[in-house]
Amino acid sequence: MSAPGTPVKVPRGRAHRGVMGVFSYVDDAEAAIRALRQAGHRDLSVFSPVPYHELEQAQEQKPSRVRWVCLAGGIAGLAGGFTLCIYSVLSWPLVTGGKELVSLPPFVIIGYESMILLGGLFNLLGMLLLARLPQRRSPAPYDPRFSEDRIGIWIPGTGDAVKRAGELLEGHGADEVMLHA
Repeated sequence: MSAPGTPVKVPRGRAHRGVMGVFSYVDDAEAAIRALRQAGHRDLSVFSPVPYHELEQAQEQKPSRVRWVCLAGGIAGLAGGFTLCIYSVLSWPLVTGGKELVSLPPFVIIGYESMILLGGLFNLLGMLLLARLPQRRSPAPYDPRFSEDRIGIWIPGTGDAVKRAGELLEGHGADEVMLHA
């Protein structure tokens, strides 16, 4: 742990510019996030040991687009499964008992399985791409306490805006405010 007022150690020598506020209570962190957003800070990073809905609502996060990527994968899989079945039956016809070549009920199983397969793969890829994973460099300094019991709010930037943000964090009950210049 770092002592109050000393910057957090940053791996690989990467210099971060901004201010980090460390909170013990969710209510204080939520109030600080709302105040920072009202002050015009939109590029906040919040670190917490567990998900808190209050913090997500304070950040005014929009619904994830992963659901639409998954839907597109499911539709593509369904269409691809039916297309594969119809193409194979028309390319290599095997007439049995005078039945139609293209009969959709037997193709539903292949279409369904293809829909599940591509929907799941698109979901995984969409999640990784939209979350910008893997990250090669950290967008903010990290403190191990954020994995235990503390909540961290990082505001990137330089100059007076960052100093005012640090004062705002202190005014909302931050245990510790660290300025990274």
